[in-house]
Amino acid sequence: MGNIFLKSDRYLIKTYERFEVYFEKGEGVFLFTPEGDRYLDLLAGIAVNSLGHSHPVVVESIKKQAEKLIHVSNLYHIKQQTELAELLANNSCCDKAFFVNSGAEANEAALKLARIYGNPKRNRILSFKDSFHGRTLGSLALTGQTKYHKGFEPIPEGFDYVEFNNFDDFLKKVDDTVVAVFVEFVQGEGGINPADKEFMTRVYDYCKKHDILFIADEVQTGIGRTGKLFAYQHYDVEPDIITLAKGLGGGFPIGCMIAKDFVAEKFTYGTHGCTFGGNPLACAVSKSVVEYVIENNLSSYAGMMGDYLLEELNKIFGSNRDILRIKGFGLMIGIEFGDSQKADRFVRKAFESKMLVGKASDRTVRLEPPLIIQKEEIDLFLQFCREYQ
Repeated sequence: MGNIFLKSDRYLIKTYERFEVYFEKGEGVFLFTPEGDRYLDLLAGIAVNSLGHSHPVVVESIKKQAEKLIHVSNLYHIKQQTELAELLANNSCCDKAFFVNSGAEANEAALKLARIYGNPKRNRILSFKDSFHGRTLGSLALTGQTKYHKGFEPIPEGFDYVEFNNFDDFLKKVDDTVVAVFVEFVQGEGGINPADKEFMTRVYDYCKKHDILFIADEVQTGIGRTGKLFAYQHYDVEPDIITLAKGLGGGFPIGCMIAKDFVAEKFTYGTHGCTFGGNPLACAVSKSVVEYVIENNLSSYAGMMGDYLLEELNKIFGSNRDILRIKGFGLMIGIEFGDSQKADRFVRKAFESKMLVGKASDRTVRLEPPLIIQKEEIDLFLQFCREYQ
């Protein structure tokens, strides 16, 4: 095993600080090392492995499609792509889809669509402080955290950041040059911060009144994560554009932008493209994942399991002065510590107990397990939390 660590250090660019472990296989909510050590995965590849590891639906759809056709150019019709687009349209407030490979690419597509919709008179885009939308230069400019901007200046222009859940600040920042507002209903990398319903409704109503596009980044929240198929369904809003990735493919790389007809029509031949986007293999796998989530009502199940986890965590940590609050909904939960060192210690102790959790922001521990997690598996983590006390 040490050999792998040394080779990683020698041959990989150091953009990740990695734990000294590697996994040989996964099954359900567990990952296994070559030695057979079992780890409870409460991170799911950062909200990616929605059906857990090696789920039969994902495995079989990969095998079946790979034996027939993996990739063909978007110069031709792709049956699997059209079927997935239909499935997403029929289960959302949007009408048409554009497929890519990642969340950042989906957000880039949404940025370009917004710009072409508003130009030349309107091209400014508002997002929120502590938001995160990706690491390409466009999605980075959209991200309301300056720590991600450092070293990559000059950041593209035309973006501004509003205080999250502060409508007065929104009114100060918005004007007749703004074409779109980009929102996360639960900020992921910013610390698992849910949007206040009244605030989001007021922003949405303002956008509708002034012909400002209301764009939902559901890269992390989409496909059942928050207790509904899409997080916007918790709010009285209907986004004009929605971006998806992560759980959309259940572990297989795919991203998507879905949009209402009136804005989707602004993309015409040649205005945007993606070589690998929407290939037969990715779309076949994604369709099987989305169908499984819908047919088995995994969204509601995730909401129920999330409520249980949230309630029990509050019981355990309610009097712990190191913890400021426990937040989120569905299976997207954050444990916010008073400082980053205490959050780091919790993550490290969990790892030593063979529990995989992550961080969102400097001081929030992130819990985003597979949507299929069982109560008894949650209880394993809760027992760790009791012993951590």
